[in-house]
Amino acid sequence: MQIDQRTLNRLLALNDGQLAAVIEKIASEAGIDPAQLGLDPRNLAQIREALGSANADDLAQLNAVYETYRKNQRK
Repeated sequence: MQIDQRTLNRLLALNDGQLAAVIEKIASEAGIDPAQLGLDPRNLAQIREALGSANADDLAQLNAVYETYRKNQRK
């Protein structure tokens, strides 16, 4: 999964429940227990703020971190 600006905008357009579900799915696919994320309305607002201010370099770094987790999951 690669997150580009278009995908990011689509994520930001989701309601909190939908965004939480997507985040939990991404975490699960990366080998992270979604329950450990402790998603709630307060930290979802912080996630939205962080995603909304992400630039191209931030997205590249996010994609690299995700790929690293995925590769480690497969070992």
